[in-house]
Amino acid sequence: MDAIRIGIYSVFNTTNDFNTDVGGRLFYADAPEGTNLSEDAYAVFFFVSDVDEDTFSENMKDVYVQFSLFSGDSSPAAILKMDKDLTALYKDQIFDVTGWTVVVMRRVQGSGPINVPADVDAGTGRYWQHDVDFTVTVNKI
Repeated sequence: MDAIRIGIYSVFNTTNDFNTDVGGRLFYADAPEGTNLSEDAYAVFFFVSDVDEDTFSENMKDVYVQFSLFSGDSSPAAILKMDKDLTALYKDQIFDVTGWTVVVMRRVQGSGPINVPADVDAGTGRYWQHDVDFTVTVNKI
């Protein structure tokens, strides 16, 4: 669902607190080689699945999207703010995507934050991770 990926970036690239929280570093599927938490927090999103909403038609789909948030801060405060700002940005968001009408984007659940042991390459001895799941309900035009 490349159109939804582009739509998510379009919303992210507006002036908003979540963009500031992650220093403009939102990546699709995986962070690029060399991404380092000592430089700033970042987030990665990917599509978990898409499910036909109507068994008689493929016009309506629920697409499950997971955002994984990463912070090298010593306390969970920064990643909890990232979660709050991510939710404020995308919860109940409606945006245009080519060929589809986004009916609504809803937060389903969050998991974390958890404090994860890191290696030397991460730039910190430990880092925080928080995963947040959304559904994006779309209707084929």
